[in-house]
Amino acid sequence: MIAALLSLALQAAPLPQPSGAPTFRGEGQMRMFDMICGRIFPDDARVAAGMASISGARPLTPEELRTYLKDDPGRGWVMPAGTSRIVVTIEAPPIHSCTVRITNTDGAIDEGKWQQLLTAAQARSGGGFVTLPPQTFETGGIRSQVGGVQKQGPGGAAEAIYLIRSSPKQPGFATEIRMVRQLVTPQRR
Repeated sequence: MIAALLSLALQAAPLPQPSGAPTFRGEGQMRMFDMICGRIFPDDARVAAGMASISGARPLTPEELRTYLKDDPGRGWVMPAGTSRIVVTIEAPPIHSCTVRITNTDGAIDEGKWQQLLTAAQARSGGGFVTLPPQTFETGGIRSQVGGVQKQGPGGAAEAIYLIRSSPKQPGFATEIRMVRQLVTPQRR
């Protein structure tokens, strides 16, 4: 069942675009994020089973995984998406996160669709989220713009959903769009 839903999410025909509108490059990414990070995560075993069943998806090598998670433990997969690729990573607790990235984009997404996805994800998680003010930060030669929502729970538990656009400051390079759902487990005393 999971495999069928994931395949449909990736292969569904794009919605019609108004004449003259730029092609939207993130619809498959949003569907993947909704299914994997919004509905299956934090069940890592189900995420792994679903990713293993997607045609064209393959596990990231340890070196590739280090590119995304640095020294943090986790798993990841990559699959082609036209001239881009979709990368899904699961970072292991205590900060348990599910991330869906798409590379080689112009950085544009359908903000209305993102807000719909965000609203639905918040409702599934019981509401109580607050909107974070947009932030921009630079690390090395990369400029990232971050926005999203978060909520605090008892004992230091937290949940957040972020949209991050990362672009090299050097002109002529493409933007990575990252959608993240992050869970912080309560602190034990």
